[in-house]
Amino acid sequence: MPSQKQEFSFPGQTTAQLLLTAYGTFLELSWTPKYAGPNAIIGYTPRSWNKNDDEILVEATDGAMTVTSSFVHNESFDMMGKNKKHIQDFMGAFEKVKTREPQASWTEEIEKLRNQTVETVTEHVKQSEEINKVMNLTGSSLYVTYGIIAANVVVFILMAINGAGIFDANALVHIRWGSNYTPLTLTGDWWRLVSCIFIHFGIIHLALNTYGLYVVGTLLEPMLGKIKFALSYLCTGVFASIASLWWHSEGVNSAGASGAIFGMFGIFLALLLTNLIPKQIRSSLLKNIGIVVAINLIYGMKAGVDNAAHIGGLLSGVVIGFIFYPFLKNGGPETKGNLALAGIAGATILAAWLYLNSPGNKLDPQGRQVILNELNEAKFPDSGKFFEMYNEFAEIDGKVVAMFNDGTASYSEWLIKNESNINQEFEKATNIIANMKKYDVSETSKTKASLLEQLLDARKEEVSIIRKLAEEDNAPNQLKRAEIKNKQEELLIELQKHN
Repeated sequence: MPSQKQEFSFPGQTTAQLLLTAYGTFLELSWTPKYAGPNAIIGYTPRSWNKNDDEILVEATDGAMTVTSSFVHNESFDMMGKNKKHIQDFMGAFEKVKTREPQASWTEEIEKLRNQTVETVTEHVKQSEEINKVMNLTGSSLYVTYGIIAANVVVFILMAINGAGIFDANALVHIRWGSNYTPLTLTGDWWRLVSCIFIHFGIIHLALNTYGLYVVGTLLEPMLGKIKFALSYLCTGVFASIASLWWHSEGVNSAGASGAIFGMFGIFLALLLTNLIPKQIRSSLLKNIGIVVAINLIYGMKAGVDNAAHIGGLLSGVVIGFIFYPFLKNGGPETKGNLALAGIAGATILAAWLYLNSPGNKLDPQGRQVILNELNEAKFPDSGKFFEMYNEFAEIDGKVVAMFNDGTASYSEWLIKNESNINQEFEKATNIIANMKKYDVSETSKTKASLLEQLLDARKEEVSIIRKLAEEDNAPNQLKRAEIKNKQEELLIELQKHN
């Protein structure tokens, strides 16, 4: 905070004389003397609706005095030179007061200030001890908080290398890494309820959550201890994930630490609503934390923010906070505290199991396989072009099938009508398959390309059999055509399995 300090020499003046004159100077300026010690006195300038009160510290020794003016309300700059002016005003008044006879009451008033200062300091020390006893601010490191932050950062870097994007998120990569994606979470990937807590959609998302986690971690990890803090973080994160799935019944792809962070704020809010934390700081903390939570919930109403997860985490955190209260208040028996912790973990697991296995949340396993195939394909650079070719082949094959089934009664007439056109389609399909086989795609796609090639050969073979039937319509040729048509059906069924 900005401050200004100046030293002044007063030969022949004792410490007591200088402090007495300084006290009189405060009164002369209508500044308020508030604290005093053996060699110092502190006063404050007047406060009004448009300006703060500033602190003036006077330190005296025989023959010398130091005056320090300081801002004490978190100001960042002294652009108007107020501190320098305060010192000038003080010294101007000091010189006037020094020429007068000190009032008899000043000595007694300074002594009262000293006694009050000792009482105030003693009370502050006592309060600090009470606060530290509950919040353990000086006796605990933040290993869990820093560990979670480190895990989030490492996961983000690895995902970015994997193509997740630094600013604009690639949703497919996030799904592969374990985001809370409804079709997969509800068809067996229960672990996504947890993994999504460590995944973020871009560096801004990560930065905001890192700051929020640090703020609540510095307050809450020392109070709860590392095990309670870590387990609570995971449990509220799971409840946040469940809330997100429940609210977004149409489906969601959700990720981020904010649900768990809201859960930790919920725990802290619950404890602030009890008498666990000393009253002298409880009210200000409750106000500040309440404002932070309210602002973030309001911000969460904008599109693209999963406010359901925030609320789910917050409410579960409030419940957990009230469960922790009696054990933190009484320094309760360790065994009972551990049982409560186990109960919270058990309730979280049970809630997740019941939700994921409720009849209304069961999804089609076949649909799951389609999604998994799509995710698998998305890893390969040529997948998009491959499926464009696949669709082109399907369109051509549809034309071929239509020609086979055009209703022409005579094989000879069919050949005259369709052979030239069908051969043109076969040539196009052959070129498409040749290109598909060059692409960098998954093994599943390579298998599909091979099956398409077999299907095309079977279509060509059917045309050859029709030529034979046009020459000689007999049972052996009819049997051959039936066999090749069966083979085509089998290949189509096999293709379907790979979709």
